[in-house]
Amino acid sequence: MRWTLRISFLLFLAWAIFMVSPFVALYDLSKAVEARDMDRITERVNFNALRVSLARQILGEYLKTQDLDGLDRQTAAQAGTATLNPVLEELITPQAVIDLLEDGQLQQMAGAQNGNGALSPIRFDASSLGKAWRTFIMSETQGFRAITIPLPADEPKDKQFKVTLRLRGITWRVTGIELPEPIKEELIKRAAAAAK
Repeated sequence: MRWTLRISFLLFLAWAIFMVSPFVALYDLSKAVEARDMDRITERVNFNALRVSLARQILGEYLKTQDLDGLDRQTAAQAGTATLNPVLEELITPQAVIDLLEDGQLQQMAGAQNGNGALSPIRFDASSLGKAWRTFIMSETQGFRAITIPLPADEPKDKQFKVTLRLRGITWRVTGIELPEPIKEELIKRAAAAAK
């Protein structure tokens, strides 16, 4: 009986550590952003996966705004990808990740947000237990190796970023950031301007 309790306790402890580990990784990333530590940011972000995530979001919205004139969806997607490449190149850098995580917008878009539409930073703030608990409750796991965390948890859904982390080895890495509508709209405008 004693061994059963010990093993059960150790399994529970391992499970609890595993459940908290993505939040610790996100906190570590937020500290790296504050310190502007490019090496730690590069270690915590999978830029190829992030590029695919952002391209999928922006391209889908961009194609909705275009008149395809009988083009099949795949041809239109290829043309849209070529148009979006310059816009995506600006987003897939450690500095762009710092901009997004630091103040909730890209520096190049700082003038795009008006006073009532300004976005909050995507910092994971564990300073209050209530805020950390809300963030934990609102997060969505996708199996054992991926989790999506809405940030900031106190903001309305249309102003939240949804950060997806995926476990690789023993390290949680950012593989996607679902952008709020104001930033998507600005990026689609940029893509349309680049297409002209």
